[in-house]
Amino acid sequence: MISRPLVRSAVLLVVGAVIGAVVMQWRHPAAAQAPVPSAASQAQPADLKTLAADVERLKALVPSNSHIMMDVQWFWTNLWFAGQAKNWPLAQFYFNETRGHILWLMKKSPIIRSSGPDKEEVNVAGIFDGIDTSSLADVKNAIAAHDSAKFAAAYRTMLESCYSCHKSVGRPYLRPMIPTEHVQSALTMDPDAKWPQ
Repeated sequence: MISRPLVRSAVLLVVGAVIGAVVMQWRHPAAAQAPVPSAASQAQPADLKTLAADVERLKALVPSNSHIMMDVQWFWTNLWFAGQAKNWPLAQFYFNETRGHILWLMKKSPIIRSSGPDKEEVNVAGIFDGIDTSSLADVKNAIAAHDSAKFAAAYRTMLESCYSCHKSVGRPYLRPMIPTEHVQSALTMDPDAKWPQ
């Protein structure tokens, strides 16, 4: 059975909507009857020259691979310190951001030309597929289990996987490490922080 106050509220809402529509029709009769132009009718038809220019402009806005990987480094470093503080929700956040940015790079550049002497094309998306289901999954599982010892071991193994990928694209000088200093962040790692509320 429907309650009386609920029925009264529904009736008032319908009556108010009808009155509003009548007032709008009475005060602005032309606006109420004028057809609304669609977005398609307002847009200029694209020709191939315009389309090519738009594509080039959009390509210029896409971040470089190194920019995306700097984001990965930032999130991965913060993940370490969140895990060390046993702030598992924050660690999960940084894990998700790290993985999301790596996936973004894989969509942008699934094949990367090696900087080695042969300049061979390396299927980094294929490499990541293997890492994603092994060492990266181990980090995720350690976070879910709130297991500090497993987290530290999985984090180290994942860094080794990262380095294998760096070497495969001819960049062995990009040697990751366990972070020793936390770069200043606007987010606290303290899972018991009381401010801000």
